[in-house]
Amino acid sequence: MIRNWFFIALVALVLIPTEVQAAEWQEAVTVYGAALEDDPQLLEDTEGILGTKKEDKITFVNSEDVAKYIGKDYDDAVLKSSIRIIQREDGYGLDITVDETMGKITQITEETYKNALLTSGITDAEVTIGAAQDVTGESALSGIYKAFEAQGQEIDTDRTRNSQDELEAISDISKENAQKEGFSQEQLNKAITDIKIEIINQGGNLTEADIRRIVEEQLNENGLDGIVTGDQINRLVNILIQIQNTNIFTDEEAERLKDSAQNLIDEIRSSDAFKQAADKAEEIGQDIQDSDAWSTFKRAVSDFFSSIISFFKTLFN
Repeated sequence: MIRNWFFIALVALVLIPTEVQAAEWQEAVTVYGAALEDDPQLLEDTEGILGTKKEDKITFVNSEDVAKYIGKDYDDAVLKSSIRIIQREDGYGLDITVDETMGKITQITEETYKNALLTSGITDAEVTIGAAQDVTGESALSGIYKAFEAQGQEIDTDRTRNSQDELEAISDISKENAQKEGFSQEQLNKAITDIKIEIINQGGNLTEADIRRIVEEQLNENGLDGIVTGDQINRLVNILIQIQNTNIFTDEEAERLKDSAQNLIDEIRSSDAFKQAADKAEEIGQDIQDSDAWSTFKRAVSDFFSSIISFFKTLFN
């Protein structure tokens, strides 16, 4: 009997989840760009876009916030991107809607926003991003971080600045390669997400050479070999080293990051834009491989625990 209880206790110990769960908010937070504070019509239009409710917490993101969170210098008059966010329970994932019914977000896609938020440590939330006039969308992340401050939660500014660097790198590399046959921002976003998962799977504390190898492998597997330049690869490697230095690939948040990253990969794979990119890659002789580092990792973990359980069963039977 003692041996049986020992076996049960051991199995329970190895299977207990260790990650810290995200605390779900009871109300959403709406954060308007500072330019709306003195423009009632723009404020009203944006309120409708975001679906703001009367019980929401309301605040504004200004130039000081932008400097604090993403290290950029913007005048309040240009801050028109606004957001509505509610943090969800652990495992919910990132549900981001970019609403362009009135104004276009001209430079940033939903997938790019998601990648940046994962880098900042935000993995489970429902977010709407929008503006009543055309905007680049680069400052919208600052509003999301301001929402966490409004809820009394600390935000690591090293991570938020890294997330902005990543967002700008994806945007810049996409613009620089926009006319190249076989390139799409969807491929780049998937490659970067694959890279994050692979870094975590390999321990999350890798050398520059290891990170460079993973970057090159994942770019190749996503049909971008020979398209993304050496300088662009160097930029991605340097950003990923900075991200790794915040310990997000090794601490208790790594598990949540992997879950949300896999959700993002699934969304990209199922998107029409990515399917078109895969078809185009095939036309020009590029190969977008259907690799899945996350599934391989989960399968390996499952096999490992199964072998432990089988081993102890043989001892006590």
